[in-house]
Amino acid sequence: MIKKILVPITLFIAINSFSQSVSMDFPAFAGKTYDFIIFQGSKQETVQQDTIPANGKFTLTIPAKFAPYTGMSRWLITGTAQGGGLDMAIPGYKFSVTCLSDTPDNNNIVYTGFDAVNELNSLNTQQQQIIEKFAVVSKASVLYAENKKLYTIFNKEKIKQKEAFENFNKQLKSNPSFNARFLPIVNLIKGIPPHLTANEDEKAAIYNQFITKGLNFNDLYVSGHWTAIIRDWVGYQSNSVQDIAQFVKDFKLISDRITNPTQYTDFVGKLTYYLTTYGKDNYVAAIANAVVGSGKVHTYMGSMQVYIKATMGKQAPDIVIKENVGSEKEVKLVNTLLKTDALASKYSLLLFYQSGCGPCKQTIAALKEHYSNLVAKGIKIVALSADTDPQVFKVSAAAFPWKDTYCNLEGFNGVNFKNYAVTGTPTMFVLDSKGVILKKIATLEQLLTWSEKL
Repeated sequence: MIKKILVPITLFIAINSFSQSVSMDFPAFAGKTYDFIIFQGSKQETVQQDTIPANGKFTLTIPAKFAPYTGMSRWLITGTAQGGGLDMAIPGYKFSVTCLSDTPDNNNIVYTGFDAVNELNSLNTQQQQIIEKFAVVSKASVLYAENKKLYTIFNKEKIKQKEAFENFNKQLKSNPSFNARFLPIVNLIKGIPPHLTANEDEKAAIYNQFITKGLNFNDLYVSGHWTAIIRDWVGYQSNSVQDIAQFVKDFKLISDRITNPTQYTDFVGKLTYYLTTYGKDNYVAAIANAVVGSGKVHTYMGSMQVYIKATMGKQAPDIVIKENVGSEKEVKLVNTLLKTDALASKYSLLLFYQSGCGPCKQTIAALKEHYSNLVAKGIKIVALSADTDPQVFKVSAAAFPWKDTYCNLEGFNGVNFKNYAVTGTPTMFVLDSKGVILKKIATLEQLLTWSEKL
């Protein structure tokens, strides 16, 4: 069985580089199919699929459209129960990988053309020794009063290890290898900031400062950790900072540093997705003008549509309803519009849901419970379903106390879901009497908190 291992490869980029290829020799896996993958932000691009020949020798090649490529790659055995493969960095020159064993590991894989295995392991070891010493002396120092001799000894050692870590990170910055640039990204995943501290709040602040001011987004884009870092940063902003003004400032710092339109669009797209997941639609609205005005986004698809559609303060798109009209013999399917500026209500709540969705069931049950109170406050409920089965929709809608429930049987690809940039359910919009969007909310608690002020 071939084991999946992390193998850092590489690392100095040759100025006079040749085509980017990797010569592979894995005779024990002759006849096995494989995928060769590189990382492009949130995407894993499969750039080669083939079968290992009888002699076990084959070549992995970076297509010209991605060259020059310096970043992580993944070679995966496919079509087997065992699976496995190698994660490896790609430099700007040719190299070879050989393994005669059917159970590859760092001891029996031979890399020719560069010192592949040892660099990242060596850097990791150096770093870990410093971190562990710092952790030990930090714990020891708090056991003694500041006027005690042992406190002074441990505190001096703590300062020494902090300085050692600072010097280590300076060396990383001066090291041209991808591994040296990759390690700080891995550190973010592990919760290791570029400056040592025993204070968790301070650690979080350092983490945020590094992402907003120090992180190389070009390297992050090819690291395989693009999505995870964006997700964790949104989580930090949502749960720890909880300051929309600070978020806008931090977003601008990052936004200004990502100059590549493809990278920027990917970043904003994932950012939008996770902000919505955390119920921070007001954060999305706060950066909408900056995103649109950046000139770096050329198409607004999926959740990105929120920046040009269905944002707070904008006129809500009219609701498209597909209806059967005509006689029994000549039934026609036509589109009619439910005008959002003519809903005849002080406020309207647009509920996007899907039958069978657990959170939707909870939200709808709570809406039923509070329905009379919401109506008394002048709130009209209009429900829009992502169902694709007419019978499922009919049964679920029949149980609602409100009459305005519609379904075009097109799922999340339906025109209303696209017009409102809804990618998950439940999602709710509050409109005023003129059909202007006042709020986008994800939970009933948010709705009730708002309605209590009416």
